[in-house]
Amino acid sequence: MPPFAVPAELARRYDVCFKSIAIGKWVNLDMLAVRDPDVLIDEIDPECYDEDERLPYWAEIWPSAIGLGRHLFEYPAPAGSRILELGCGIGLAGIAAAAAGLAVTACDYEEDALDFARYNARLNALDGRVSFRFLDWRNPDLDRKYAIVIGSDILYERPNHDPIQRLLHETLEPGGMFLASDPDRRAAAPFVESMIARGYRHSAQPRKVKFESKDNRVIVHRFLKED
Repeated sequence: MPPFAVPAELARRYDVCFKSIAIGKWVNLDMLAVRDPDVLIDEIDPECYDEDERLPYWAEIWPSAIGLGRHLFEYPAPAGSRILELGCGIGLAGIAAAAAGLAVTACDYEEDALDFARYNARLNALDGRVSFRFLDWRNPDLDRKYAIVIGSDILYERPNHDPIQRLLHETLEPGGMFLASDPDRRAAAPFVESMIARGYRHSAQPRKVKFESKDNRVIVHRFLKED
């Protein structure tokens, strides 16, 4: 049993479960999750989708988030570094970053995702290191700059690339770093090319992530903003 109750509204609207996710050898995170995210897709009202073309990808536990969490332990930033997470979903990568000693502002475009993520940060006793806020990266409205920005599995739709790049231009400090983990989707390649053309230095680290008995290929892309 969890140490405190699942928020009643989440329990009412979703079939939830708890999953234990190993971030390599460093930490196991207990996560409140949607038992079968595909059910949410089946229940989408076509008129609501046509309005904003949003699918409930936030409800998935993505291997890319696990790979990004591992990367943050393997290549640690200075303790207490402030980072911004884009598209946090239920919070896995950002909470892993907090477990690695970083101060995280985790953002998402879905309020339900943020509710799950807040609960999961508290569940893992890391809510003191993570703050959460709504963010539409097309109109980011951010009032500070960050040395590190992270995102897992956020490059899958090419229309998102330009808004993400504009946000990075406005939000990353000179010399700052953007970490984007991706399951080697085709859409990532033009994003990388565009970032290089904008003057970012790029390196990529492929890795295998085992999740729910399946081996997954994940690429962690590292972009450095020139001073």
